[in-house]
Amino acid sequence: MKPPILFLLLIQILSFQLLSQEFQTKSKQWSDDEIKERAIESLDNWNYFMRNNLDSLKIDAFEILFIGLENNNNFAINVGKRSLGSYLIRTGDTEKGINYLKSSNSYFEEREDFLIQTEILNELGNGYLYAGKPVQAEKYFLKSLKCGKNSPDPTSAFLAEANLAQAYINLQNYSKAEAYLQHYKKQCIKLGKLESVANAYAYLGQIALIQKKHELAKEYFQKSARYGFKSKSKALIAHAYNNMAIAFFEESKMDSSLAYFHNALELRLKTKNAKSISESYYNIAGLYVEMKQYDKALSYYQLCEQYSKSKKLLKEEMDVNLAISDMFKLQKNFEQALVYSERYSDLLEKYYAELAVEQTEDQEILHMLDEMELSNRVDSHEAKLNEQLINQKYQTYLLYVALIVFVTALVILLIYRKKIN
Repeated sequence: MKPPILFLLLIQILSFQLLSQEFQTKSKQWSDDEIKERAIESLDNWNYFMRNNLDSLKIDAFEILFIGLENNNNFAINVGKRSLGSYLIRTGDTEKGINYLKSSNSYFEEREDFLIQTEILNELGNGYLYAGKPVQAEKYFLKSLKCGKNSPDPTSAFLAEANLAQAYINLQNYSKAEAYLQHYKKQCIKLGKLESVANAYAYLGQIALIQKKHELAKEYFQKSARYGFKSKSKALIAHAYNNMAIAFFEESKMDSSLAYFHNALELRLKTKNAKSISESYYNIAGLYVEMKQYDKALSYYQLCEQYSKSKKLLKEEMDVNLAISDMFKLQKNFEQALVYSERYSDLLEKYYAELAVEQTEDQEILHMLDEMELSNRVDSHEAKLNEQLINQKYQTYLLYVALIVFVTALVILLIYRKKIN
């Protein structure tokens, strides 16, 4: 006796569900809660790593993106894409970075997560700014400001204003740049964001310098330093001193410029920011060159070279060797100029070789992640097709069952009528 069709149908559906559950159990390495927790940790890391350690930002981005792709978790995937996009636009691969940011933006826009979307739109503006496209940058900064009005964080409403001002500076629209910076500064003062106030004054000082308003520039830089002191940020104070030194240099007040460059160096040595320290040594040496005090210039250039080498700052070491070569050319000492020029050439070759290796490694990882995402899309498409096929079969079986029930009922009805007659 053959088993009923409905029974076969139930067995087939149950078997498919069991196989599907078994596949999911085998492929899943993280629980949903663990993935969410790790993704939120990555969101918290984003701002700090972006400002302080791009290598850590890259590692964190690759890790959370891999976890998301491996477990088909869209939240983790798009958190990773945001971080990776931020890293790539800051390290030269702006087109790829912008694409990752746009993909992440679409996801968070659909979720109506206005806080994260505001940050991503701001990053897209930065991407176009780094790519030398201030008009496109303006478009995304304005989108960020509009989106920020819906964010639960009050800072989102003016987050992009300082960067928008940078776009207007690039477009030489200084009045708009200043207007946005003044508004940004006022909002930051209201909310007690002292570091941001210091940065706003630094940007205002730069605009004044461009316009050759040296006294106004120094006033802004002094205010930047004052808010740096209020926020207890040695890095911001040092940056303000460095800007003051530049302002005095442009006025040909070399002694005052030198004093501020030394003050900046002293503070930077305390912050232990390697690139900033190297920059300070370089700036002081360059000023001594302008003052034609070549022995002092050479001593600071050599300090810069030694320090950069000890901290593995290859680009800074390369730049200082070129500067020393140029200084010897000014002195007509072409023999020494050639020595440092050859050092520069060797370092340049090493720099591009290391850069090529790093970029190749990054591209290989990016290619692997892209292939994983494509595979997930294919699997998802196939799963949907399979689901449709299962549903079609299920509906067909139901139709068969209904037909059998109908025919059976009809036969019974006919038999019943014959008996009555």
